[in-house]
Amino acid sequence: MAKFNQEHPTLSFTLKTVFYFVVILLLVYLYGYYGAGQEPFIYNEF
Repeated sequence: MAKFNQEHPTLSFTLKTVFYFVVILLLVYLYGYYGAGQEPFIYNEF
């Protein structure tokens, strides 16, 4: 990996950026799907 990084630093940076962007999008999607705001707040019933 170090040799690839030295020979193609721009491609390596681009691939890492795309990878981390996809991970962040996945986390945001999962937070929206399973996260806050889905269930009513427990104290609203009183």
